[in-house]
Amino acid sequence: MPTIVAKPFDQDMQALLGEIATAYHAPELSKREKTEIPEQIYIIEAEDAMVGYGVVWEYENGKQLIKKAEKDYFSDDEKYLEKDFYIDIKNKKDFIFIEALDVLKEFESKGYAASFINWLKAKYPNKRMYVYSLEKSRNFWFKQDFEVLGSTVWMTYN
Repeated sequence: MPTIVAKPFDQDMQALLGEIATAYHAPELSKREKTEIPEQIYIIEAEDAMVGYGVVWEYENGKQLIKKAEKDYFSDDEKYLEKDFYIDIKNKKDFIFIEALDVLKEFESKGYAASFINWLKAKYPNKRMYVYSLEKSRNFWFKQDFEVLGSTVWMTYN
């Protein structure tokens, strides 16, 4: 059974992420400014090692996620494709955004990502969760009971 440990997003964490070559988000995250990541990053530990990590934002209102989505995910000429996202999120309060969830390649298919999502569901039992899903990970999110948000690549739970 894996353990989830909150660690500060500091220079040591950036260096650790910069050394990871077998996870999708690590190189990008290692170059981010401290203000672009939550104060803590969640480390998935098992087999006496880090097997993965998650970056989770807690938002008080939809405008915060809209601002982030427009900055990091939407190009100006494609915002119209995200109308279902805007409609759903604009009046939401107190929810979670899963920005990154990666399991290192050598530890994939052992249930660590699912354990992390189950941990999040237990930690935030009444909060809605959002994720910007990649095509290759969409089946994973369906297995975690997430649903597609309208005609977007965004998925939601709860």
